[in-house]
Amino acid sequence: MTRGPVDGTRAYLPDAATARRGFRRALHALYEGWGYRPVEVPALERYDPDHPRADQSFKLSDTGGDVLALRSDVTPAVARLVRGAWPRLADPAAAPRPVRLQVDATVWQASRPEIERIREFTQVGVELLGVRHPRADAELIHLARESVRTVGLEPRVEIGSPGFVKASMDAAGVPAVARDAVADALDRKDPRGVDAALRAAGATGPAADALRAIPDLYGGVELVETAREVAVGDAAHAALDHLAGVLAEFEDDRELLLDLGMARRLSYYTGVTFRAYTVDYGQPLLGGGRYDGAWLPYAAGFSLGLERLRAALDARDAAHPGADVVALDDAGARALRRAGLRVARAIAADVAGARAEARRQEAPWVLVEGRIEPTDPDAEPSPEAHAERARLEAALEAGDG
Repeated sequence: MTRGPVDGTRAYLPDAATARRGFRRALHALYEGWGYRPVEVPALERYDPDHPRADQSFKLSDTGGDVLALRSDVTPAVARLVRGAWPRLADPAAAPRPVRLQVDATVWQASRPEIERIREFTQVGVELLGVRHPRADAELIHLARESVRTVGLEPRVEIGSPGFVKASMDAAGVPAVARDAVADALDRKDPRGVDAALRAAGATGPAADALRAIPDLYGGVELVETAREVAVGDAAHAALDHLAGVLAEFEDDRELLLDLGMARRLSYYTGVTFRAYTVDYGQPLLGGGRYDGAWLPYAAGFSLGLERLRAALDARDAAHPGADVVALDDAGARALRRAGLRVARAIAADVAGARAEARRQEAPWVLVEGRIEPTDPDAEPSPEAHAERARLEAALEAGDG
């Protein structure tokens, strides 16, 4: 009897496999353009009970009796490679010198799968090693945002500071045994839960009040100044100074949100952390941040889940069932289709009729005599709309060429 794939794995037919390869090529080119060189790491590793995902590892025995594991996370594997190839990066006394790497690898997790309930998935990401500086953290957030945009989605990036949270807990005297409960309530933005966890921990005073304020520190980047008003202690203020330095690296911060209650994996992340989302999809497409000292003295990075990316694109397409463009120009329509856009030929022969059809199909653009025009000419164009219009016009010009 023929049996299907192993539970939690999947095969990809030609269209899906081609799309996945296209995403990977686009991301590889993006990272290469920023100076990130590719590395490859083994799929088989020695089983390490101290590995952060040891309880999720697929374990195997080799002929010598050693216990091996399938790779369950890319970052530890990259760190092992780096310690062997560039020992100075493992020396905290070495002079700062950035090393930029990109990686694309399959990982396997035997339990509690985190991405679309599967156990075999693909991580594509980057690591910026050997330096600790606001510009380095900002570079990664820039790249995270561009990663989402490169595959055709609109990015929203939430930025947190585990360093600020940990410093606030230190100042409030929260004991180690109580920190997970406080962090969990903060991450859920649950003020009552935070208060209850702090009371149970016996934490009082201004520093405890600062922790109680954190669930409300979610919104625009200006909230870093609000956080300064409640922060207690030099370490908490230093963490906010670093965060402000990161945010100062962005000329346009409209796609950025602060979430100072982002308190996941406090024992791992040491500074700024971030997650990237897109509209119409509620799960993060990528996540990362600074993890100094976990495996290397100075290290930060992020990884993108290719399976979540595909799910987000499917959600976008389901929410936008019509065309991208309604065209009165057949030659231009052919050029746009070659660029991968959905272009419907207008049934009406006039511009007003084409715009009415575009509204019914939820198409944001109409193509008239070689010109890209908005379906709603009276709407105030956003920066994203300007960028999309420029992309469509470039596709037209390329097709004419």
